[in-house]
Amino acid sequence: NKLTGSISETIGNLSNLTYLNLSYNQLTGSIPEAIGNLSSLDELLLQKNKLTGSIPDSVSNLSRLTYLYLNANQLTDSIPNSIGSLDSLKYLSLDRNQLSGSIPESIGNLISLGFLSLSQNQLTGSIPESIGNLNNLYSLHLGNNQLTGSIPDSIGNLTNLHSLNLYGNQLTGSIPESIGKLSNLVNFDLHNNKLAGSIPEPITNLKNLVWLNLNTNQLSGSIPDSIGSLDSLEYLWLQSNQLTGSIPESITNLSNLK
Repeated sequence: NKLTGSISETIGNLSNLTYLNLSYNQLTGSIPEAIGNLSSLDELLLQKNKLTGSIPDSVSNLSRLTYLYLNANQLTDSIPNSIGSLDSLKYLSLDRNQLSGSIPESIGNLISLGFLSLSQNQLTGSIPESIGNLNNLYSLHLGNNQLTGSIPDSIGNLTNLHSLNLYGNQLTGSIPESIGKLSNLVNFDLHNNKLAGSIPEPITNLKNLVWLNLNTNQLSGSIPDSIGSLDSLEYLWLQSNQLTGSIPESITNLSNLK
C-alpha cells in the first residue's frame, strides 16, 4: 500500500483488536503511546514505514503480543527495558532502525522468543549474559551494530539456534568454547569484529554447519585439523586474520565447499 500520514492516537480505542498490520506503507511520525491500550493485541506489524521517535514504553502493556515487527523504520533512542515483560513474544524484529543504547538485560525474560533481530542499528555496550535464557531461540541477529565486550559464555545454552549473526561489531575476547554446544547451528557469522585467540576446537562439533564466516578478526594460532569433520559446510571464510601454520589436509574432506 501507499498509506501516508501518522498513526492516530485514537487507534488506542480499538480495545478488542487482535491483529494490526500497517506494514509496507509510508507512515511517518511516532508510534502513539495509545498503542498500549490494545490489550487484546496478538500481532503488531509496523515494519517498512518511515516511523520516527522512540519505541513507546506503553508497548510493554501488550501482554498477549506474540509478534512485534517494527523493523525498517527510522526509530531512535534505546530499546525500553520494559520490553522484557512481553513474555508471550515469539518474534521480535527491530532491525534496520537507528536505535542506540545497550541491549536491555531484561531481554532474557522473553523465554518464548524464537526469532530476535536487532541488526543494523547503533546499539552499544555488551551482549547481555541473560541472552542465554532464551532456550527457544532459533535465530539471533545482532549484526552491524557497535557492540563491544566479549561473546557471553551463556550463548552455549541456546541449543535450538540455527542462525547466529554477530558480524560487523567491535566484539573482543575469544570465541567461547561453549559455542560447541550449538549442535543445530547452520549459519554462524562473526566476521568484521576484533575477536582474538584461536579457533576453538569445539567448533568442529557443529555437524550441521553450512555457513562459517570468521573473516576480518584478529584470530591467531592454526586452523584446527578437525575442521575437516564439518562435512555439511558449504561456505568457509577465514581470511584477514593472523592465523599461522599450514592448511590442514583434512580440509579436502569438505566436499560440499563452494
